Order: sequence, then structure tokens, then C-alpha cells
Amino acid sequence: MAAVSSASRAHAVKRERLQLFFRTRTIPHLPYIRLLQAISTGGAFYTGLLVWLLCELPFAHVMIWTFLVFLSECLITVINDAFRKASPPEDQLWRWGWAKAALCGLNALAWSLAPVLLHVPDAPASVLVPLGALIFFVTIATWIVGADYTPSMWTVMLVATVPASLWLLSFGGGLEKVAGTGLLTLLPFTIATGVIAAGKSEAAIQVRLDIAELLETKARQAQQIEELFAERTRFFSAASHDLRQPLNAMGLYFDLLARSPEQADRNQIIEHLQGCAASLLRQFDAIMGVSATDAEIQDASVRPVAVHEIFLRVASTLNLEARRKSLRLRVFPSTLWCSVDPALLERALLNLIGNAIKYTQKGAVLLGARRRGNTLRVQVIDTGIGIEEQHLASIFDDFFQLGNPERNREKGLGIGLAIVRRLCDAMSWQIEVASVVGRGTGFTLTVPLAEPVSSPGDVAVSTDAERPPNPADQPGVLVIDDDATTRDSLKRLLTNWGYECAVFEAGDPALHFLETEGAGRRWIVLLDYRLAGGETGLGIADRILKHHPGRTRISMMTGDIGSEIAEGARQRGILLMRKPVQPIRLNALLSTEVAAE
Repeated sequence: MAAVSSASRAHAVKRERLQLFFRTRTIPHLPYIRLLQAISTGGAFYTGLLVWLLCELPFAHVMIWTFLVFLSECLITVINDAFRKASPPEDQLWRWGWAKAALCGLNALAWSLAPVLLHVPDAPASVLVPLGALIFFVTIATWIVGADYTPSMWTVMLVATVPASLWLLSFGGGLEKVAGTGLLTLLPFTIATGVIAAGKSEAAIQVRLDIAELLETKARQAQQIEELFAERTRFFSAASHDLRQPLNAMGLYFDLLARSPEQADRNQIIEHLQGCAASLLRQFDAIMGVSATDAEIQDASVRPVAVHEIFLRVASTLNLEARRKSLRLRVFPSTLWCSVDPALLERALLNLIGNAIKYTQKGAVLLGARRRGNTLRVQVIDTGIGIEEQHLASIFDDFFQLGNPERNREKGLGIGLAIVRRLCDAMSWQIEVASVVGRGTGFTLTVPLAEPVSSPGDVAVSTDAERPPNPADQPGVLVIDDDATTRDSLKRLLTNWGYECAVFEAGDPALHFLETEGAGRRWIVLLDYRLAGGETGLGIADRILKHHPGRTRISMMTGDIGSEIAEGARQRGILLMRKPVQPIRLNALLSTEVAAE
């Protein structure tokens, strides 16, 4: 049964009651005889037989009345069977309902003839017995029929009661007039009984619909969980295969490294080990990207946000990557606002633009937004290699890559657009793609439009080449991380790059260093989020920003994927990088920070 909305609930209840109105209850082992048909016909014959035994009533009257009741019941049985065989469409149900209501009225008229056909002058039993049977029929029929279909309830009550009452009242006096008056007096109580029955029937159907909706929701959620589990299984099965390849090679290379006596051979093995480590890091980043996306979706917080703010952060992150390929990353200014989780939209655009840069060899990548009705269309357009039409439906699948049939891990894993698909499905964003082979590709992401909360200000995205740092005025790098191997590796790497580096495992000694030995210099702070003793990177960042705001620039490197961390970093203006961080990305970050100084 399909779930119904509140607007269509009343219609659904009417439809359900009408369906119940045509159900057929049969006698066990006698499937061709309706239970109500047997009770009604048997009750009529028993009533007539009782009057025949107590009064001088012609038996033919008993048979005539019983036959009329039986005939009307047979007609009801016929229409029930016809309804079941026809299975009429919903727009024709009301016609069937009124047709059966008319037959129920015919059955009520047959019962209303009981006081007429079974009447014997000056015989009280011929009045009281048919009257009692008629009252019993009206009460039972009203309860049963009224519970299913209200128009039939009114038909049965009025047709069964009014003709019999008028005929009995036609007598000048005596018991007949008293019986007619009593029958009319009972009509309001009969109506009340029918109304109560209808209300209980409707309440029961409402409960049944609620249960059906809950069951459907449960089934739908179970199916979604099953599909998600199957998707995760496929994802990690494919990912585990790719992860095992460099791990297996690294194990062999390490064994060769331990055995090789030649330095040239050892240098070549080390080069291969670096390639395996880089491949493993790329795959790990991709898998963590999927996990981080799922976590951020669960904690999504939709709010009005200025589009240019997101564009500015995206351009700042990917501008260097575009320049390395001699591409222009052009961002068109926009004063529009959208209603989104900014971190999720930023992640989607990072993947779209990163993918565009990857498949564009010359020209530019454009990022802009325009209004369409009550939505905002964010567009990413490149001048790259383009996508063939037969591949457009597959580019959002996990591990799908164009131009990489050999699945060379140096060319990536094919996860970026799959993450975009996950984001769009979860947030009900529409994603469209159009492409011409050899000319480029355009992605359009449609999100809800929002009214500005405050003046968005001027938008400016710099695309000038980075200003080379002045070695004499180059800031130092302050590392705060509670992992000894991380501190050691970072210090070695940063020192090798020519930076003065100071490393600490907690916030207090780092702050003491900034106030004493490092007081006369500017510092780029690299800190982890989760530290020993319950300290957090955001807490340390607050202390640094409070006491040394002018000479520190803070970036956070963490393996945590909680959305509250990303939101906290965004509020403080801290760049957030997910561990493991590739050296080339760390070098790009430091170059950008130095240029910004």
C-alpha cells in the first residue's frame, strides 16, 4: 500500500472503506454462500415461521417475504463478485459504491415489508415479532454497512424504517400505531449507532494506513541500507585490491633493499618505494575522502551563505594546481546567496574543478553562478578533452576513469565525481553535465537560492603569479603534534626545504616559545586537532589568535573527519588539511602562506 500524505489521507480513507464495502465473507466450506446472505435469509424465514406458528398467517406470505429477502441478498452477492472480477479503476469506484448502496436499499425495502406481509389483524404477535426482527436487522445492518460505506448506511436506515413506520401509523390506533411511533422514535438512536460505527471504521483504517506507511518506510529504509551496504562492499572490494598492490610491491622492495649491496641499485629501489608510497597515499586520500563526505552529510547544517565566499576558498585551494599546468582559473564575481551546507558545496566544487584541471591541458577553467527562478546554478566549465556521450552516464560511478583503461594509479582512482554524486543525492541537488569531445566539459550544480543575510561585499579572486618569498624575511614553521614520528618527519622535511622549524607536542610549550625565543618573528603554525591530555587544535588556535594574532598564520592537519572540526576551522579562518598530507601539497601551502606574508 502506497504511503499517503496528509492532503490525500481523507481520500485514502474513503477508498479503503469502499474496498471493504465490497468484501465478501463466506461460510467456511461453502465458498459460494455469503455469511450475511445466509443470516439475513435464515432470519427472515425464521421470523415468518414464528408468526405462522403463533397466528393464522398464510404460509405463502412467509415464502413470499423470505424470497424477496433472498433475492435482494443474491443481487448483493452478484455485485460483490462482479466488483472483484472487474477490479475497477479508482475513478470508477464511486459508481460501484452507489450501485451497491441501491441494492442494499432494495434489501432494506424487503425487510421493511415484514410488518405488511406478516400482519394478521387482531394478532399482537404479528406486529411485535416482525417489528423486533426489523429493529434487529436495521441495527446490525447499520453497524456493518455503516462501518464500510456511509451512503449505504443512510439508505438502509431510511428505507427499512420509514415505509414500515408509515404503514403501521396508517392504522387509526391500537398496537400498530404504537409500533409505528416506536419505530420512528428509534430512528435517531439507529443513526447514532451508524455514526459511531462509521467513526470507528475510519479510525481503524487510519491506524491501518499509519501501520502501512511505517512498514513501507521500514522496507524502504531496509532497501536503502541494503543498497548502501552493497555499494560499500563493491567500493571497498575494489579499493582493497588497489591498496594491496603497492603494499605487496613495497614488501618485495624492502626485502631487496636489505639484500642489495650496490648503492645505485639501492637508490633505484628507494625511488620505487617512494612511488609505491605515493600511490598508497593517493588511494588512502580517496577512501578517506569518501568517509569524510559521508560523515559531513550526516552532520550537514544548511544555512544562507554568500556564493563568493565559497568560490574564494575553492580558488585559493586550487589556484596553484592550475598554474602548474599553465591554466587560468577564472572566477566570475557573484553577489548571490544560496541555502546550503557551505562545507559540502565547497567539497563538491573542489572535486569538480580538480577534475576539470586534471583533464584540461590548455586554456582555462571557469567558475560562476547565475540565478534561475528560486534556484542557483553553479557552473564549472573547462576547455579540456571532453567526454564522449556514451560515458556521460558513468562518470559519477566509483572508480570510473576516462582514458585510463589500464587503471594506472598514477592517473588517479576515479573517486572525485563519485563523491559529487553522493553529495548531490544526499542534499537533493541537481547535477548536469554537457560535453563536446575536444572542446571541453561543463558541469551545472543547481542548489536552493537564499536571500542575503548581510552585504556580501566585493568579490576579488587573485590570479596573479605568487610573489617569491624573501629568504631573509621568511617566516618559521611551528609544529604542534603529539605524535613523535610526525614531529620528527616534519622537522626533517621542513628543515630540508630551508625553513626554520620548531616542534612541540602540546600547546603550553608552543605558546611559551612564541612569547620567548620566537617572539621577534612571524610563524606559520601547523597543528593537529586531537592532542594528548584532552587538548584540541582549535583550543590551542584560540589561544594563539588571542595572544599572537598579527604574526601567526594557522593551518590544521588532522585525520579526524567530523564536520564540527571543519566548521570550527572555517569560523576561525584556519585552513584544514586531512591527514595524510602529501609533501607537494604541504609545500604549496607554505609557499602560499609565505607569499601572503
